[in-house]
Amino acid sequence: MDAEKATGVILAGGDSRRMGRNKALMRLGDETLISRTLKRLQSVTGETIVIANSAHLYSELDVRVYEDLIPKSGALGGVYTGLTHAVNNAVVCVACDMPLLQPKLMTYLLTLLGKHDAVVPYTREMEESNTKLQTLCAVYSRRCNHVIRQMLGEGELRLHALCDRIKVHRVPPDEWQEYDPEGLSFENVNTREDFERVKEMLEREMMGEFDVNCGRSA
Repeated sequence: MDAEKATGVILAGGDSRRMGRNKALMRLGDETLISRTLKRLQSVTGETIVIANSAHLYSELDVRVYEDLIPKSGALGGVYTGLTHAVNNAVVCVACDMPLLQPKLMTYLLTLLGKHDAVVPYTREMEESNTKLQTLCAVYSRRCNHVIRQMLGEGELRLHALCDRIKVHRVPPDEWQEYDPEGLSFENVNTREDFERVKEMLEREMMGEFDVNCGRSA
């Protein structure tokens, strides 16, 4: 799929309860978390927008910012708002605190959408039999919106529950690791410890310790 025919959506409407402050605007070096995430997403999409509770907080990003169409509807409502405003059918949805997104992985996920409603990578938990869907580092079709509207009307706000109601292409680790061997794309920031870990990983990436084609190089 031509990246110019895809829309990138960054969700910045969370409460950041565990962090105790708006994590999207925390500075990682000379940039905020959300600006780093934005730059990486813009490299693979023709249009990029931000969904937030308070649009004015992100006026310096130089992208269109929309407030949630349905307040207090969580990440599912954010995806709904993003799909509603997107000009393209294929929409890459990510959280605002993913500054290590790997463009090659995002591009690959877009190529898989086709007739699916969504493309969602998953990671394995501690036990091999358990998996975790990375629903905020995934590709959705605007076709999903009629299902999301129904869910919101029912009071069902779990984004994971959407995957049980639509046609999802689930991407296993042995497939997505070709484009993101270390799973850097899925690193997000919920706590101060997370922030310090991601900061260290970003520094290591900049020093060339991670190679997106063949894994760790040092």
